[in-house]
Amino acid sequence: MRVIAVINQKGGCGKTTTAINLAACLSKLGKKVLAIDMDPQGNLTSGFNIDRNRLAGNLHDVLNTQNNTSLKSILKPVHENLEVAPCNMFLAALEQELAGVDGREERLKHALNSLDNKYDYVIIDSSPYLGLLSFNVLLAATEAVIPVDPNFNSLHGMGKLFEILKLLKAKKDHHIDYKVLCTMYDSRTKISQAILSEIKSRFASNHFKTVIRNTVKIKEAAGLGVPITGFRGTRGYNDYASLTNELLTGQTTQTDLNEIPPLENFLSPRRVGSGVLFSVYEPNAKQVYLSGDFNNWASTEDFMYDSDGNGLWQRVIPLKNGRHRYKYVIDGEYIVDPNNPETESDEIGTPYSFVQV
Repeated sequence: MRVIAVINQKGGCGKTTTAINLAACLSKLGKKVLAIDMDPQGNLTSGFNIDRNRLAGNLHDVLNTQNNTSLKSILKPVHENLEVAPCNMFLAALEQELAGVDGREERLKHALNSLDNKYDYVIIDSSPYLGLLSFNVLLAATEAVIPVDPNFNSLHGMGKLFEILKLLKAKKDHHIDYKVLCTMYDSRTKISQAILSEIKSRFASNHFKTVIRNTVKIKEAAGLGVPITGFRGTRGYNDYASLTNELLTGQTTQTDLNEIPPLENFLSPRRVGSGVLFSVYEPNAKQVYLSGDFNNWASTEDFMYDSDGNGLWQRVIPLKNGRHRYKYVIDGEYIVDPNNPETESDEIGTPYSFVQV
């Protein structure tokens, strides 16, 4: 029985959509599948058209210490070979209810042990909050799919998750094989291309070759409370079918996407319209300025904008033809551009970035 967590601490990255469609695609191939909803929002539950407000039993009843409810008793058959362990908002109370209880991080693992390997696959949708519920998910799982949408915050915000994976290995001797999955990909946008390139570079042996593209049919299926398997022949169906095949065999059935620019090229200064676009990713910065020979090295002259609200600072500067030296001023500290390989030093060895217009 392969137990796979679908997890990322960032919401809106296609986590629940991936859990639903992966479970459905596996079941269509004749695999016996259990989908578990460990997110108190209950989106996986409603994604299989189960009314989360009218549950006779749910995961909260199974995992707390009072009800003595078995996991088998709450399961809902939704398709051939596919059952769902549903939840609702009451699951959010579990962390407080189990405070101080021994073994509280392994209650889901023990519940799964009661199933006697009845299923080929268990797919667990997790909460974006890395607390007790997520620890239960990770300690029950031996594999993890980490969806990442084309957003700098999503990519760079995975550090905490990897810290927890290391902690579980060190403290619990529990190893999880993980793979990163690019979701909501739009080949028309440079940001999607750059994030996919970064995933391929950073997670060379730990990413899926399959990419989940941003399509209307995936959203339509979610709105109807059905998996993408009801829309055979669409791009969304083909992508999740490819992901399922890759999970089973290690081989993707998706045609390779075109070669794309590396992330550092995307963030390097480039000509746009009336000037040069400068970009730097600094999610913890409060203020970012450009300082260069084009503004007499003023540290508060050309302030940059947090363009996506998640730390991607940008500014277009009209520059005359020629060679221009510059630095970023990030919360008062001067730094060279980390994404521009073009640097030089002055007569006393101080480094600068430069751009040729």
